Amino acid sequence: MSWSLVLGLGLMQPLAVLAEVTVDTQSLHLQFNKRGDLLRAEACFPGCSGGNVKSRLLSSPQGMLIFVQRSPPQLRLERSDADATTVLSFIDAGGRLVRRWQIPDRGWRISVTTLGANHAVLMSGEQFRPAPSSGFGYLLEQTRYLFFDGSAVEAMGLDEEEQTSRNSSGWFGFRNRFWTAMILPDSPLPLNPVTGEKVEDALITIKLDSQKQQRMDLYLGPVEPAALSQAAPELENLMYSGLWFWLRWIAQALYYLLNSIVVVVPQWGLAIMLLSVLVGVLMWPLSRIADRLQGQVHEIDARLAPLLSAIKKNYKGAEQSEKILALYKDENVHPLYSLKSLLGVLVVIPVFIGAFDMLAENIHLSGEAFLWIADLSRPDVFMSLPFNLPFFGRYLNLLPFIMTGFSYVASKLHVSPSMDAVQQGKQARNLIFMSLGFLVLFYTFPAGMVLYWTTNNLISVVKMLWKRRKVDNN
Repeated sequence: MSWSLVLGLGLMQPLAVLAEVTVDTQSLHLQFNKRGDLLRAEACFPGCSGGNVKSRLLSSPQGMLIFVQRSPPQLRLERSDADATTVLSFIDAGGRLVRRWQIPDRGWRISVTTLGANHAVLMSGEQFRPAPSSGFGYLLEQTRYLFFDGSAVEAMGLDEEEQTSRNSSGWFGFRNRFWTAMILPDSPLPLNPVTGEKVEDALITIKLDSQKQQRMDLYLGPVEPAALSQAAPELENLMYSGLWFWLRWIAQALYYLLNSIVVVVPQWGLAIMLLSVLVGVLMWPLSRIADRLQGQVHEIDARLAPLLSAIKKNYKGAEQSEKILALYKDENVHPLYSLKSLLGVLVVIPVFIGAFDMLAENIHLSGEAFLWIADLSRPDVFMSLPFNLPFFGRYLNLLPFIMTGFSYVASKLHVSPSMDAVQQGKQARNLIFMSLGFLVLFYTFPAGMVLYWTTNNLISVVKMLWKRRKVDNN
C-alpha cells in the first residue's frame, strides 16, 4: 500500500536502484539516492559501536523520507565534512540548491532543506513493525502516529477507520514501543497519515510548496529520555504520553531510580527486583496507614454483621433502610465507612501505573536476559506449546503463574482476626477471582513488568509471615 501511494504521487522507478550515498555516524546508518531522498535509516542505541548495541531499521524498502516532484532534475552531489557534521548538497544544472542534508556525527537529530518538491512521504517498513503478541500484550505492541501541539501529544492508531487530514503544529511522525521517526518543519504543513484496518506500516504524506525553500528537522532514534531531550527538550513528552502529568512524574522518577540501581547492580533483572523492594520501603509509611484503615473496616464489619443480618431478616424496603441508618448512627459509624479500605488501592494504583508504563517503554530492557528469560521486554516464554491457545498464544509463560501464586498466598495470610468465618470465606472467594484476573491480565505482558509485580507480591508474603511470627511469639 505504501509503495502504491508513492507511485501514485509520480515516483515511477524503484528507489533502491538510485542509492549511492552512505553516511555512518555514531548513532545512525543512513543511505541516500541521487535525488537527495533518504532511502534507508537505521538507528542504534546507545551507539553503533561497542557492546550491547540495540538497533532498528526505521525505513521501508521503498525509503524513509521521499521527495516527490513531477520532473525530477539531474542533480550533482557535493559532500563536505566539517565541525563534526556531514553536509550533502544536491545541486541542479543551473547551480540551484535543491536539497541539503546536515548530519551531525553524534545524536539522532538531522535536518534537510528542500526546494522544488510538491510532496514528501515519510514511511516505515516491516522491520519497524512491533513484535507479534497475544492477549493484552497486544496493547503495547503497536505502531502509532504522533502529533505535537505545544507540549501535548496526540496519538493515533494505524487502524483508525476514518482518514484524517491536518496541519502540523509541531513535531509529527510515528513510533513503536522503543523507536520513533519524527519531523519538525519550519512552518505548518498539511499532512495526510494513512490509516485503515489493513494498514501495517506508517505512512504520512506531507504537502510542500515547490516554490519555497523549506527546512525540516528529523529525529530518528530511540524513545529514551536522555536521547529525546538531547535532540529537543519537547520530544521528551513522547515518554508516557498517554498518562496524566502527575503519573508521568511518577514514571520518570521510577525510570531514573531504576537507572541509578543499574549503576550499582549492572543486571537489569536484579535491578527491577531491587526497584520493587525500594519502592516498597519508600511507600511503607503510607502502606501502614492503609493497613490500619483496612483493619478498622474489618473490625466494624465484624461488629455490625450480626446486627445488620437481624435487620435485613426482620425488615424490608424503606423501613429496613431507616433501621440500618439508625444503627450506623447509634454505633457512631459513617454509612460510607467501607470506603476507607480503598485507600490502600489509591496508594498502590498510581505507582503501579507508573511502573507499568516505565517498564513497558524502557528500551534498556530490550534483549536483556535474566534467569530463563531471554528478553525482559517480551513475555518470559518458558517453553513452547504444541498448539495455539486463543488469547494466550502458543507459549507457556511461567512468571505470571509465580506472580499469581505469591499474590494468592499473600492475600490468604492477610486475614484480620476480627473477621468471622463467613467473612473469611467471602474474602477467600474474592481473592481467587482477583488472582485469576491478574493472571489473565499479566500473562502476555513483558517479563520485566511481571518480574516487578512478582517481587512486590513476594515482599507481601514475607511481610505477612513476619507479622504472624511476631503474633505467635507474643
